[in-house]
Amino acid sequence: MRAKLKTWVIRLLLGLLILLALAYLVRSSLLPARTAGLFLDYAEGADWIPAPQNPLFEDGNIEFAGYDPVQIAGVDMGGWDEVVLVSFSSDDRYQDFLKRIDAHQGLSRYHLSLFVPGYEQSMFANWMLRRNRENESVNVDDRATIEEAIPDNPYYADRWKEIFAGTYRGEIVLLNFMALKKNLDDTAGGEAAEVLEKQYSETAMQVLGRMGAEIAAVGDVEKVVLGPEQRQHDKYGFGHYPSVDAFEVVFTARARLAGVPFRDKAMDAERSAGYWVKPYDPFKLAVQNP
Repeated sequence: MRAKLKTWVIRLLLGLLILLALAYLVRSSLLPARTAGLFLDYAEGADWIPAPQNPLFEDGNIEFAGYDPVQIAGVDMGGWDEVVLVSFSSDDRYQDFLKRIDAHQGLSRYHLSLFVPGYEQSMFANWMLRRNRENESVNVDDRATIEEAIPDNPYYADRWKEIFAGTYRGEIVLLNFMALKKNLDDTAGGEAAEVLEKQYSETAMQVLGRMGAEIAAVGDVEKVVLGPEQRQHDKYGFGHYPSVDAFEVVFTARARLAGVPFRDKAMDAERSAGYWVKPYDPFKLAVQNP
């Protein structure tokens, strides 16, 4: 009896291992061979085509694209016209794209990094965010002023204020490019940077979810292909808000602000950066979630 039971247990374990191997193979076949994150600056006077319609990206799958990016954190990289996240099903298609973009006459300059998307992480994060849509225990009424909430960096203070005082009130995407400190001093209380960042993100995600935000993209930065070393971030995460007004609530919520000191201790400011951008129509929440 015991021998038979042992045999069935072994068969069951082998079956599970085979299923896991098959699932891994299927997942690997569905993942893109390359995913590129691009900042594009078109030549002055050039009649450029928005990314969703631009033949430049015809052999790839655009996962996100936005226009008029405004930098609000990190080492200033100058002005840009577009931000595009595009994936390619094969390395050959990616190499062909590199040739096309290098020969593009309308581009003044571009930065390109290879990303490793976290699709499962994004799905789980958005599931968690949706769970908090109707969570009335998340306090979004206790809010600071915009001036109190603006990061302590006078270089970008006016750009932060322009977000909330400007005429644009539509959907907004915050592009967060993060690098964690490798060595923390005693002011961090001996906690690892990952732990400190998690202390911030857990509460922040509840506030984001309450205000209808979603994660447009998340993952790791593999390497910089073209661009300065300050582009060598560790991770990226694009937070998508249904309106500027919704983002203002998240930005000024004291529940979120309480965790900011943990995040600031964990972040390497020299290798981190932030932007806000307007999403193109195909990537708006109103289109993706009608």
